[in-house]
Amino acid sequence: MHAGGQGFKSPRLHQANTINGFGDFASSQAPQKAGDHPETGFQTALEAFLLSRRVGNCSPRTIEGYEAALQRFARTSGLNGLNDATPLRVQRYLTGLRETMKPVSVHYFFRPLKTFFRWCIEVGLLVDYPLRGITVRVPQTLPRVPEDDDVRRLLRACPQTFEGRRNRALIALLADSGLRISEALRLRIEDVNFSTRTLDVRGGKGGKDGVGFFGAEVTQTLRAWLGIYRDARLEDFLFVDRRGRNLTRNHAAHILHRLSKRAGLARKIGPHALRHYAATSILKETGDLELVRQVLRHENLAMTLRYACLAKPEVSRKFRRASPLDNLRARR
Repeated sequence: MHAGGQGFKSPRLHQANTINGFGDFASSQAPQKAGDHPETGFQTALEAFLLSRRVGNCSPRTIEGYEAALQRFARTSGLNGLNDATPLRVQRYLTGLRETMKPVSVHYFFRPLKTFFRWCIEVGLLVDYPLRGITVRVPQTLPRVPEDDDVRRLLRACPQTFEGRRNRALIALLADSGLRISEALRLRIEDVNFSTRTLDVRGGKGGKDGVGFFGAEVTQTLRAWLGIYRDARLEDFLFVDRRGRNLTRNHAAHILHRLSKRAGLARKIGPHALRHYAATSILKETGDLELVRQVLRHENLAMTLRYACLAKPEVSRKFRRASPLDNLRARR
């Protein structure tokens, strides 16, 4: 299969004098000048772009995000052809988003536009880049992290039933290992190694496999859950409903929100908040950013560094012991 979508037929795209017939995106031929080929419809280009992302092994969730964001742009801006996407139209669209969204949400919709239009330039569907000179800065926000007591109350809100023990095991694993919810829900029983307290994490972010870790408390919680998970086989999913079906992301989020309400928490706790809790707890206990990076499986420390700001009370306490002038005075 070719990145341009062999078998993807469109009379407009396969006319003579189009850019290599659009079927050969990998062509090294220089793009033609604007006006030398017929206008390409936005929807046609979008379908080909999404196909190229599938060929590039993007996750289904990533592809769905691209499609939703780009369809919203086309619908809101009233686009027909690619050349309708002028810098002025893009700026009006982003300005409209700013009126109803937080800056971080605007950036979420801005990124797919950058990727899509850069791809259009690369394959020769556009000559001019519609986002030239347009930037949307990412707000440097800190994640909301549950307190220790919030996590305790969330765990206590799980009853001693099939669903209750499963939910308690899921919450405990997320809060201890720092797994992403999608990674936890993909776990199979055979991926859990109780002797080494490690997890085989398959198909993580970016399609990468890795290793997760958990402690003695989670070991007991998982064993209690598996004790009532009847007729389970090693190849079965670790977290399932009574019919043996694995949980979805939406189902897991709904469970956590419902338990947050039952526990009387002031704010609902979601799956990713438990990942933040794991990261900050490890950092507070060890002060080791590299350890946090490895547990969360970040590619570099830049992603991990934001957790350092959340451990300020521990930094303050350590600084009081390490203050250079206080120690200078003590050495007189």
